[in-house]
Parts: sequence; C-alpha cells; structure tokens
Amino acid sequence: MGAKLGIIALLMTLVGILYFASHVVIAEADPFVDEVLYSTGSTENTVLVESGRDNATLYRYLIIDDYSVSPENWSQPEFNDSNWLLGAAPFGDRSSGGVEPNIIWDTSGSSPYNDDVILIRHKFQLSGIVTAAEIDVAVANFCTPYLNGNMIYDDRGGDSRAQEYWNDDAAGTIAPSLFNQGENVLAVYARDYVGGWGSSNRQWIDLQVTAQVFDPTNESIIFGDSVSVAIGSGNKGNLSTTNFTLNITANNLLIETFFYETVAADGRGTTRLQWTPELIGLNQLNVTVSCDCNDTNQTNNMYTLNLTTVIYSLSTTLDTDLVTVNQSRLITKLFLVENTGDLTDNVTLSTEGEMFNNWNVQFSPNNFLIYPGEPQIVTISATIPDSYEDGYYNLSFKVESEYNYVITKNLLNRGAYEYVDWKWINSTGSEELYNNTNWTKLGFNDTSWRNASTPFGDDDLGGIDYRTFWDGNNYGYFRHIVDIPDIGLYEGGFMTINVATNNYGDHYINGIYVFGDIDGGNGHGAEYWNEEYQVYINYLNQGPNVIASIVSNPSNTQWFDQEIIMTFPQANLWNYKTQISNIPIYLDATAPTSRVLEEGFYRNSSTFDVKWRSISDFEDLVGYYVYYLEKDGGNLGDWTLLGFYTNESTTFTGQGGLTYRFKTIATDTNGNIENKGTYDTEMRIDLELPMSTLWLIEGDLQFTNLEGVTLQWKANDTIDIQAYLIEYRIVGNNTWNDFGAFTSPGEFWFSPEGDAKFEIRSRTVDYAGNKENKPTPDVVVTFDRLNPNLELNFIDKLTGSDELLISVKSSSENLSHINLEYARLIEGTEDVLDWIPSESQWQDNEILISPLIDGYTYYFRANPVDLAGNENSREPYEYTVMIESNHTEKLELPVLPLKPIMIGKIRNIELTVDEDGDGVFEKTLEEYTGSDLVAMKANQYWVNYVNGEIIFGNGQDGYKPPANSSLSIIFQAFDLETTIDVTPPDAVDNVEYVIEDRNNVTISWDRPTEAIEFLIERRENFTRPWTTLDNTSDLNYKLVNLTDGLHYYRIISIDRMEYTNPNMEGDYLEIFIEPEVNIIVEVDRETNEVYTYIGIGVVLASIAAYTALNFIRGKTEDELPEGPMIVPVDDYTTGENETITEEESSTFSIVKGSQFSRQVMFICETGCKSEFELDGEDDEIMCPHCGTMGNSPL
Repeated sequence: MGAKLGIIALLMTLVGILYFASHVVIAEADPFVDEVLYSTGSTENTVLVESGRDNATLYRYLIIDDYSVSPENWSQPEFNDSNWLLGAAPFGDRSSGGVEPNIIWDTSGSSPYNDDVILIRHKFQLSGIVTAAEIDVAVANFCTPYLNGNMIYDDRGGDSRAQEYWNDDAAGTIAPSLFNQGENVLAVYARDYVGGWGSSNRQWIDLQVTAQVFDPTNESIIFGDSVSVAIGSGNKGNLSTTNFTLNITANNLLIETFFYETVAADGRGTTRLQWTPELIGLNQLNVTVSCDCNDTNQTNNMYTLNLTTVIYSLSTTLDTDLVTVNQSRLITKLFLVENTGDLTDNVTLSTEGEMFNNWNVQFSPNNFLIYPGEPQIVTISATIPDSYEDGYYNLSFKVESEYNYVITKNLLNRGAYEYVDWKWINSTGSEELYNNTNWTKLGFNDTSWRNASTPFGDDDLGGIDYRTFWDGNNYGYFRHIVDIPDIGLYEGGFMTINVATNNYGDHYINGIYVFGDIDGGNGHGAEYWNEEYQVYINYLNQGPNVIASIVSNPSNTQWFDQEIIMTFPQANLWNYKTQISNIPIYLDATAPTSRVLEEGFYRNSSTFDVKWRSISDFEDLVGYYVYYLEKDGGNLGDWTLLGFYTNESTTFTGQGGLTYRFKTIATDTNGNIENKGTYDTEMRIDLELPMSTLWLIEGDLQFTNLEGVTLQWKANDTIDIQAYLIEYRIVGNNTWNDFGAFTSPGEFWFSPEGDAKFEIRSRTVDYAGNKENKPTPDVVVTFDRLNPNLELNFIDKLTGSDELLISVKSSSENLSHINLEYARLIEGTEDVLDWIPSESQWQDNEILISPLIDGYTYYFRANPVDLAGNENSREPYEYTVMIESNHTEKLELPVLPLKPIMIGKIRNIELTVDEDGDGVFEKTLEEYTGSDLVAMKANQYWVNYVNGEIIFGNGQDGYKPPANSSLSIIFQAFDLETTIDVTPPDAVDNVEYVIEDRNNVTISWDRPTEAIEFLIERRENFTRPWTTLDNTSDLNYKLVNLTDGLHYYRIISIDRMEYTNPNMEGDYLEIFIEPEVNIIVEVDRETNEVYTYIGIGVVLASIAAYTALNFIRGKTEDELPEGPMIVPVDDYTTGENETITEEESSTFSIVKGSQFSRQVMFICETGCKSEFELDGEDDEIMCPHCGTMGNSPL
C-alpha cells in the first residue's frame, strides 16, 4: 500500500513537471505578412459627403432653442431620426457670398434662445478602406461634428463671425478608424452665438467630407494602369523585432523595400505603395518579410498577390471594294466590328472629318455593348448632299472603345524628388559662354562640363533643398540625355515641360528652341512650376534626345529644376490605335444623257438607219430605250417603244411623205435613268442624186512644185445640195480622204505634207441624204517639191575621139529634161570655167557631144529638171548628210567639187554642222588648203578635189563629226571630166647607133612629143614583114651578138592613147656587121632613093590636099563630108588663152586657146557661129556647116 502511494506520488510529481513545462512561454518575434490588397481607385481625395452648395445634400434636421433639450444619443448611428425634417443644406438665414440657403435657419427672435441650435444628420455609404480624411465646414458661429457617434472635434467657431467656404478654424482631420464599411452617419450640432445687438446675429451650416479611400478589388486592370497596394504585416510574436524589412518584387524585379526599425510584439500595420504591372496577363507581386530576430515560423513570411492585366482592342473588317452611288445618293454598307480585347466594351462609331457633318451618316447599331471575342455586324448609311459633284470620295469613320484612355509617364523626373543626372557648366560672369546654340544639340562635346543633379541653386526653395550648389550672378547651361527606344509609344500624345527657374531661361529639345524668356520678359522667382508648357512630340526623336536649358539670374538667387511628362493614348502600350476605316465611294448621281443623231431632216429611202449616241460618254452605260412617234401634217401620234438597244443604231422602216420623231432614254449600270421630256430629232422620207464639179484655179496642172493648189467647186444643175464633200486620195489607194463637208460652193487650199500623185473630186449630199456618185476624179495632179537626183555613167579620163557619148546611170524620178553644160580648159591648165549649154539633144537618156577639141579637158555638169519643174542645180549643189558613227574619217560627195580657182574664189565648199540634232546648223567649218593634214585645226577639213572626198580629222588635228550630227555642204560641182586626145605622137628622130665589140650595138634616139613608150621592130630583108623585137620606155636599146651581115630596125613611138607612129626618121635603120671590121655607116644609093621618094611624096600630098580643097569649095553643104577633119598645125607661141583673128571683120576666128593644142578649132563668125576643125594649113578655108568661105585666121 505504501509502495503504491509512493508510485502515485511520483507520477503526480512527473505530471506536474510536465504540466509546468508545457505552460512555460518562450519570448520570440514572429514577423508576418498576411494580406496584400490592391485598389484601382485614385489616390486623389474622394468626396464622401458633398456640400449643399455644390449638390444640395439632404439631411435630417431638428431646430431647437437650446442644446439641453436635444434628444438622447442623437449623434449615434442607431438613433431613429425618421421623425426629423428632411432638407438640403446649406442651412442659414440669408444669402452669403452668392450662395443661397436651401433651408432657413433663423434665430432672430426676441428670445436669446430662439431656435439657436440645429442638429443635422446625413447617412452615406462607404466601400473601401479610408486612409486619410478631412472635414471642411462653413459655419456661423459654432459647430461640433460627429462620425458614427465619435466626436471629430468640439465646438469650434467664433463669436459673431460669418461663414466661409471654408472656415479655417472649423476644418479638421478625421481618423480613418472612425469610418465603417457600408453605412456611416455624419451628425453635426451647430449653434448661433447671440450677442448684445439683437437682430445682428446670423446662422449658417454646410459641410463637406473628403477622404482617400482604398477600395480593394480582385478585378483585372487595364494594362498600363497603376494600382494602390496595401500590405498587411506585423509581428505576431511576444517579443518586439528590429530591422523589420519588406521586400516587394514583381516578375523577378525589385519594386520597393520598406524598412521599419522596430515593430512591437503583437504589432500590426499597413504599408502602401503604387505598382504598375509590366506584363499583359498574369502579374505576381511577391512580398517577403524579414527581421533581425530568431524567426522560427517561416510559413507566414511571404505573400503573393496575383493581378491580371487586360487590354481593350476592337477590330473593324470591311471590304474595300468601290461603292458606286447613283442618283438616289444613298449609301448602305455592312461591316464587322469584333472585340479582340479582354474587356467588355461599349463601342461608339462616328465619322472622321467635318465634311461628313451634313451626310446624315447613321450607324446601326451604335453605342452598343460587345463582349470579348464577340462580333457585331454594323450597317452604315448616308445620304450624299446634292452639293457634292460626281467623283471619288472616302467615307471615313472610326470605331472607338469606351476605354479610349490616356496615361502619363515621366520622360524626365524633377530633381526635387530624386536624383537626376545632368551635365552643366556656368559662366564666370554676366557674359554668356556661347554665342550659338550648338551646345543644345546631340553632337556637342560636353566632356568638359560637370556632372551634377537637379535642383541647382544656392538656397532652399519652399523647403526643397538644392542638390547642386550654384552661386553667383552668371549663366548656367544644362544638358540631359534621355533615350527613347520606341518613339511610337508616344504617338498621338503630347508632352508637358515644367520648369522652375529663377529668373530667366530658354529651353531647347534636340537643338530646337521650345520656349523661354531670356531675351525678354520681366523675370520671376522660382516656383514649382514657373512654366508648364505643352507641345507635341515632334520635337523628339527615337533614340537619344538632348534636353537643354540656359538659365540666368543676374541679380538674385539661383534655381533650376525641370521635368517632362508624356501624355499619350494608353493603347499605345500594346500597339493598338483607334481604327479609322474608309469606304471608297464613286458618286455617279448624274443620269446618262443621249440623243438620236441629227443626220438631216430628209431621208431618201423608206428604210433607213436611226442612230443615237451617249452625250455624256459614260463608261457604265447599259443601253437605250428608243421611242418614235408619227407626224402626218399637223397630226401627232403617240410615243411608241421601238425597243431596248445596247448598240447605237437600228433600222427603221416608215412611209414616204411622213415625218418621224425619235428620242432615246439612256440608263446606266447604277440605275440612273435619263429624264427627257421632248424629242431628239425628226426625219422625213424624200427620193435624186445631186451633181457638182471641181477644178483648180491655177489651171490644168498635171505636175506642180507649188506648196499647194486652190480647189474650187460648185453645183452642177442641182439646187438642194446640203453639203459638198471634197475628197482626195493618192493614186493607187482605194480609200478616199476628205477635207470635210462644206455647205456651199467655195474653195480650199490643198497643201499635202508629202509628194504624191493625187486624185481629187467633189461629191455632194442633198437634204434627203442622196449622195452624188462620181467614180472618176475631177482633177489629177502630181505634187513634186523635191529636187531630182541624177547620176551619169562614168567616162574615161582620156577620150580618143572628137565626140563623146554621155549617158544616164540613174535618176530618182522621171525627168522633164536635163540641162547639160560643159566648160573646157587646155589640158594641164586651171582657170575660171566658162560654162556653155550643150546644143545636143538627149535621146533615150544619152547625148552625143561633138565636136570636141583635141588637147582640151572638158568638164560636164548635168542639171536635172523633173516634170514639176524642180531643178537640182550644180551651181551651187546643196547636199545634206547624216553622220551615224563617231568614226567618220572621210565623206564621198555625190558629185565632184570644182577647185576654187575654177569658180574664181578662194573657197568653194561651205560646210556647216548641226551637232545636236535641233535642225540648226550652228557650227561652220573651215577648209584646210595645206598638204600636211596633221596641221589641220579642230574646225578644219581637207578636200580631195580629184576623188570628190572630204577628209576629216580626229577632233584635234582636223574636225571629227560626232555621231547623229548632220552636215550641210554647199558647193559648185560638176559630174564628169575628160581630156580629148586624138593626135598620135610624133615620129622618132635623131636616131643613132654605136657598134661595140664588133657585133654589139646600142641604138639611141630623142623622145618625140607625146610619146611615152617605144616598140622595137626588126626584119631580115625588104621582102620579109616587120616583127616585134621588144618595147621600152627608155630612149636607147642594146643589141647583143648580132650576126655578120645586114640588119634592119625601126622604132615606133606610142602615146598614152596607145596611138602609134611608125614613121621613124629615115623609115628604118640599116646596120651591117662585118667580121672583125669596124662598121662605118654610110647612106647608100638606096637610102638616097628613099629620101627622094619621101620628097616626092610630100609634093604629091600637097597637090592632093590643094585639089581636095578646090573640090570641096565646089560642093554644096549637103555634099560636105561629115565629122571632124584633122588638120595638123605647127606649134604656136602666141599668148595663152588668146583668140587669134586677122581683123575685126574676119570671117573666121579661132576657139580661144585651141591654137596651143594639137587641133585648132575655128568659129564661123559671119555665118552659122558653129565650131569646126579642118586638116591642112590653107590660107583660105570653108565652114563645113554653112559653106561660108574666107581667109584662115592663121
């Protein structure tokens, strides 16, 4: 038993120990955060109870004589005031400061306690947590306010003083703890102070309660909005904690840190901050608490607030097809509006632009609610006013969200609230450092400037201390660089530049002056702010921007601070813009117009075409309704629809003698219909062909080189001609062209652009539409205004005849005739040419020229004349040529240029150049007359007169014609040149030979006149013929190894014409070779006989010539021999180019210069004036053409 008691006692002891141990309290801190709330309400003051002045706020009120009779607990929330009067503040006895009392509270009775007290009660609702509150009172004279039964202050006011909005001594703060969630009761006791002057007292009571209310919510916010965050935290431990720290982060970024030095045991508080979530969608705000303590409970040290941001966005979809509006001027169009954002939205649609104010634009529906993802079909309708002309328009409208908000962000913070880095420099005196504004620009080098923070000053400003000391009367220069990564963020916004300066300042952005007063104004003291200047964002650039200011205060303290606030559409944050849509409109309110064509009143057939056309020429025409009515004398029928046509003509059949009226009604694709009240035209059926004639005033021309001819026409026994059709065509063409229709006889100047052979006729149309039928033209005339080109066949430079056949190689057209001229000079001479028309006639493009004088060089030029009388003269010859290449070295002329001496001038060729293709030959070139072409100048050329070529240079040594230039060359020219040579060379004379080494012989002789070559012949004896041994151009010939015996040789002279003369002096040369015996040449008897024969031959020839002359004298002209007679003459040394005559009355004269040639030409002076030639040297000669006889001028 005792043991058991001991055990029991022991157990009881252990239980006691355990119980004691379990009830020992350990002292420790327990920091916690258990609540994080956010509110979307503004941190600005909210009016909880509006004044009666502003809103006629209703109160329950009770007016009593003295407060002692007031109901018990009248100020408590639960007090029943339902039997009190209901009225609106203000309560008073008279108007004051322009404010009238809504309820009269008058204490002017005789008793000092007559209605002196008023009790008023007002209930209001509150949602949210009040963080600060104030009461403002306008009272005369004293009042005591209560909130939810709690006195705010006791009996404030003053004796005999009037109310003000608001009385300073009646204002007060309200503890946030006095407010209730839900209903609150404001109760006020007001009393009048009654002085000793009776009725002079006054009464007034009116109130206003404002508060900062934190209204917690868990709703989403619009991206870009800020929220007020309230953090509930404290210390649940029984030991105070030190260094209590709250770290707030969001999306892994530190938002803010709050530090409390001490938090008491079981203490609690609320920490508030502003937070702008940075993500669209879910954002998490993490709050972590820590302290310098032994915190064993970590479960309550962190709290996460989830907040979702949303956006608003509307999408408008409509097709952009052109809407065509007809004469109804009505527009109806459907489009789709879709809510592509996260918020339920209220959509407002309106036109964009003042021009649509009178279009009566309606949207159906409009101002409608639309949920996220919901589409809404909208109909837009409008009526275009009559004042708008047809054309293209854009009906612009915009779709706006109800959340069309703007937000503000600081681009540049003021230094009064935080450190803001600037670069600055100041002058050392009252003079400016810079005389330009380069320091305001981005590229300015400010490395020598100092780094500092705003504000700059030398004394505090309203309790704000400077961060950078700036002293002295000088100029301060300030630069701050702000970077804008995306300027589009601020699109559609503006910026507010706030500046605090003392005394003057100019302010720049990116080197552009924005505003300032440094060059004017009266100066000012510094305040926040001196200037609040709003400007558009076009001063800013994407990337770095320079904010620059110069501030001067020459006589007072210094101060400078600045901030820039950007205000811009909140939707810019997610790149959403209010969408402006355009409906392209083509207004076609004009109905098409048309008419039946008036093609004359009369018709010459009972079936005829009715034609019409669209006068308006619209491309959207659909077709025409064609109507007609029948007119028989004075009787009119009804309009009858002929049909609907999409073309512009139809065939109509009527009756002769009747008139038909027609009209068309046009309609287009847009439904516009023409309105026409009358007819277009009328036609009468009538049935005789008119006639006319046409001729040329200039006469019956077949060919003409005139610029034009005058056509004249008239009717031919016809009186009802409506129109004359003057028609023409080029021969060979099937189609006639016309000059138009003429209503009467007249004339017309016909000047075709190009040359051709034209047929011209007149045809007439009478009033019935009968047309004249004229298959053959009235006039056929060929226009030829171009000079003809002619090319003659080549002739040899030498002609071995006294006659020459010249022929045409080609011509550009048929020619009327060719004027052939010639000039002649003694061969080898140069002089001015005297051109003589040829008397010979062309036959089959050939002409025979004779007689030609031996020893003369003849020049021929052919001037072609075409059938129209155009002549392409060689005096001068005009030639224009296009240069196609940059490498033209020479130019071959179509005809040969005469040397300048032959025309009696220094130069023959006039050459001008059109280098730029404008048709003006502005550059004149000069002919180079030297022989060294390297010496040519850049504006010179050289003429090869022999070959008819112009030689150019390389641009430095001689002119170089550029490509695509034109040359104009004017010169006197000729076509052909030949020298007449009909006389064989003289015979070889003075022949000698020398025998060497017994049987080698060298023969030598003199060169006869005209001989250029020699033929060496030999024969064995007189019975054998001569054989050719050799030919040579030398004047000697060597014979080698001749055999013994006689050898016979003769030398025949040959001239350039290959004429030969075998009559060597002595006829031949006889050489005898003896063996080893020197040969002595002796003229033997036979040789003497030869000489004797020669002498006798000469005598007989003279007799024969004399007999022939006497025989000819006895002949008639018809019996005279044809062709020239060769009469050899001796050389004559009279002066050059001199005509030899015996006397002035001489029957014959000598052709000038021919006395020096190999053939003398005579002129029959007293007879036929013809030229002729004769063989022989008789004293008396006869003209072979007319038979005139006379003494020879020789």
